[in-house]
Amino acid sequence: MRQAGVVALLVMLAAAAAGAEDRTFEVDPSASRVRIHLGRSGLLRFLGHDHEIDAPVAEGRVELADGDPSRSSVWLRFVASRLAVVAGTEPAQDVPQVEARMRGPDVLDVDRHPVIVFSSSSVTGSFLEPGRHRLLVRGVLEVKGRPVPVAIALDARLAGDVLEARGDVELRLRDLGIEPPSVAGVVKVADRFRLAFTIVARPAG
Repeated sequence: MRQAGVVALLVMLAAAAAGAEDRTFEVDPSASRVRIHLGRSGLLRFLGHDHEIDAPVAEGRVELADGDPSRSSVWLRFVASRLAVVAGTEPAQDVPQVEARMRGPDVLDVDRHPVIVFSSSSVTGSFLEPGRHRLLVRGVLEVKGRPVPVAIALDARLAGDVLEARGDVELRLRDLGIEPPSVAGVVKVADRFRLAFTIVARPAG
C-alpha cells in the first residue's frame, strides 16, 4: 500500500510537470515605456536643467518558464535614432539641438550604432503573491556596440494573458562608453542617470 501511494504521488508530480509549459510573450511597444532621467553637474549646474528622454521599445520577447523563473529570459531592442526628448521637459527651442547632439558621434553615434539591445543572462527572484514575483534580471546592455553588464530589480505581474514588469536601475554614462556632454565645461550632464521602465507583453502569435 505504501509503495502504491508513492507511485501514485510520482505519477501526479510527473503529470503536473508535463502540464507546466513554457510561454513566449511579445512586448507591446504601444503599451510599454522606457524613460531615461539625466541630471546635471558642474560648477554652474544651477544654470542648466535635467533632461528626460523617451526610449521607445522597437521589439522584445519574454520567455516565461512556468514555475521556474531561473529558466526565463528577456530580450529587448531599441532603435537609437528614435530616442527623443520627452515633450514639455525641455524648452521647445532647445529640443532640436539636444536631440541632434544626443544622436551624434559624441553620444549615441546612431549612424554607426543604430540599435541598442538588452539580453538577459539570468533571472532570480521570489514569489510575492499569485501572479506576482519580485525578480532580479541580470544581463548585458549593448550601447554603441559595447556590452555592459547590468542587474535590474523589477516587479513582475501576470494577469490573465498580460505580463507587466516595472522597475528602474541606476547606470553610469561612462560605463556605456559615453563621456557626459558639457556646455563650456562648467555645466554638464551628470555621469549617473536613472532608467525607469514599464514593459507590457502579450502571448506571441
